[in-house]
Amino acid sequence: MNKDTLKRLLEYLKPYIGRLVFAFFCMIAVGGLTALAAYLIKPALDDIFISKNKHMLAVLPLAVMATYFFKGLFTYLQGYQTHYISEKILFNIRIQLFNHLLYLPTKFFDKFHSGELMSRLLNDTQQVQNSIANVIPNTVREFFTLLGLLSVLYINNWKLAVVATVVFPIAVYPVVIFGKKMKKLGKKRQISIANLTTIIQEALINMRLIKAFATEKQEAEEFEQRSDEFLNIKLDTIKIDEVTSPLMEFIGSLGIAFLIWIGGFLVFKGEITVGGFFSFLTALFMMYKPFKVLAKASNEINTSIASIERIFEVIDRDKEDVTSGSLEFEGVKNKIEFKDVYFKYPNTNEYALEDINLKIDAKSVVAFVGESGGGKSTLLELIPRYYDPDRGVITIDNTDIRDFRLNSLRKKIAIVSQRILLFNRTVKENIVYGKSGLSDEDIVEAAKAAYAHDFIMKLKKGYNTNLQEQGVILSGGEKQRIAIARAIVKDPDILILDEATSALDSESEQIVQKALKNLMKNRTVLMAAHRIATAVSADKIVVMKNGKIVDFGRHSELIERCAYYKKLCDIQFSGDT
Repeated sequence: MNKDTLKRLLEYLKPYIGRLVFAFFCMIAVGGLTALAAYLIKPALDDIFISKNKHMLAVLPLAVMATYFFKGLFTYLQGYQTHYISEKILFNIRIQLFNHLLYLPTKFFDKFHSGELMSRLLNDTQQVQNSIANVIPNTVREFFTLLGLLSVLYINNWKLAVVATVVFPIAVYPVVIFGKKMKKLGKKRQISIANLTTIIQEALINMRLIKAFATEKQEAEEFEQRSDEFLNIKLDTIKIDEVTSPLMEFIGSLGIAFLIWIGGFLVFKGEITVGGFFSFLTALFMMYKPFKVLAKASNEINTSIASIERIFEVIDRDKEDVTSGSLEFEGVKNKIEFKDVYFKYPNTNEYALEDINLKIDAKSVVAFVGESGGGKSTLLELIPRYYDPDRGVITIDNTDIRDFRLNSLRKKIAIVSQRILLFNRTVKENIVYGKSGLSDEDIVEAAKAAYAHDFIMKLKKGYNTNLQEQGVILSGGEKQRIAIARAIVKDPDILILDEATSALDSESEQIVQKALKNLMKNRTVLMAAHRIATAVSADKIVVMKNGKIVDFGRHSELIERCAYYKKLCDIQFSGDT
């Protein structure tokens, strides 16, 4: 790990310096009490086993129990504080990473798979947390140390070793008790993780929808709320997890006290030498560290370094500044114009759009037709600035659209596409997405205009029915009408229809077309038309091929002068026949 990465990690630690100091105090206390426990071996040897002082035989076991009780207490406090710090740092990194993802430009998501990004959000951040919470020791050395200590126990006195083996299972009893509580918390934790995963997955899948409605802040707040719920469950889990080990150790200390008492009688009887018992007891005490180290040891350090670098790789990406630009977009008053526009996707050599020059009058309907891959959808994606042209300029009323504040531009644009984007939320929440302060009457009115009200009322809970992931309980036409109702509620100035009916059957298409007519009233409409029949009534038809505009005009004009357009008509109309 380089110095810059380490310095950035330390920035996350600053808010918890007080807790860190307290944790260090607990570590010192644990170290002191461990030393005291080791020191108690001396009076055990001198006063009990050599001098045979019966008073010390009664007092010393109590001293051992008290020492381990307080050692366990400080171990718990130190363990909880260090885990609390690491969990808080994990929480902050995850929130920062998710917020940053929401504001990254669309081209970033063309490069990274959503599963990869989810891995960075969940797995990599968790790995960093583990590295902060744990110190990785030399596992091989401690493994052989443990084997050697076990050998010492049985070589010195197999009877005491057997007694120790019988006593140790008693220490496992707290695990059974706490295990029931951990099981309940585990279920809650898994549900919470599932909720987090759903939000992340939907946000990544529906990134264009979020950007179109300028709801990055809303999604960030929703994610933070769910993350806070997960954090509280995780902290409750840590409390139980951290108290288990010291409690087991304390119960083990009772066994050690019992072994001291039994061993004393064995020494009195001459069945074990003082040196042999001293060796046995020392080995028993020393076994704790190897057990603890081996339980937590792994090669997490190298993995964590890779994880934090992967996280910072995303955080260091330039965000999309949704507040950039000096002008507030109020709508199209006169025209939208493309001037010498060229565009190619990242990591490609060929232009997807070339030499685009086009004027679109306000409140007009303009249809873009052509074969698949002709550039229709790409051209439409330049309007809400999912991408910016490599050359040329797009203007609205003679103003470069890059001069408008991005969030104000997108709030005035609604998009209905063939790829219907819905959240795992209720019908109502999907319709009002990105729009606050609407009454139930407004929602119903929008649904009726979209010809969606009737089928919504047939759902089990009506407008409060959860649509599940991507609206799986609905047909394609029903999903599309929900999307149209959402666009009606948004009340956009510019409406983009990206082959909105291409995936529907004839009956569904007729209903959706009626809904679209209600949506299109008094708006500037740009549609990518899969079917020529959809485009014939447009005020202007733009014919595209291989990223270029071949011709434009009304249907009657194009059918006379544009051979390519006539060919498209002949193919489609003959196919319909």
